Amino acid sequence: MTSLYIYMRSSKLSNTHFSHYSKMNTVSEGVKASEHGKILFSDVMVTRRRNLFMGRTWRSFDVKIAAWMLFVHLLALYAPFTFTWGAFSAAFTSSVLFGLFGITLSYHRNLAHHSFKLPKWLEYTFAYLGVLSF
Repeated sequence: MTSLYIYMRSSKLSNTHFSHYSKMNTVSEGVKASEHGKILFSDVMVTRRRNLFMGRTWRSFDVKIAAWMLFVHLLALYAPFTFTWGAFSAAFTSSVLFGLFGITLSYHRNLAHHSFKLPKWLEYTFAYLGVLSF
């Protein structure tokens, strides 16, 4: 293993209590000295490039997730052929009841912050709507 370092200019760190971080040790393999880069608007020098997408070896889990995402998006192409106004109104009504009243109003505003008072029967009703949203 090759031990590489991230260097920071010590002039900014000299007056702070973080001065012992001026040389941080990171461990990487097979990185050449020419592969260093500076982070934009920072004094940090990066010695290892992250391989986020292209050229990266895909694991079997990555392939399964990509296949599932492709399947879901292809399935969404059938949505215009199955549209009904009754289903739309049911989805909108349940979104308002469970999302707006159950989660936002009951769980967040009332139970988390206690920002207003409700009669117990209404508080329990809204909390039950929040349970139904899951």
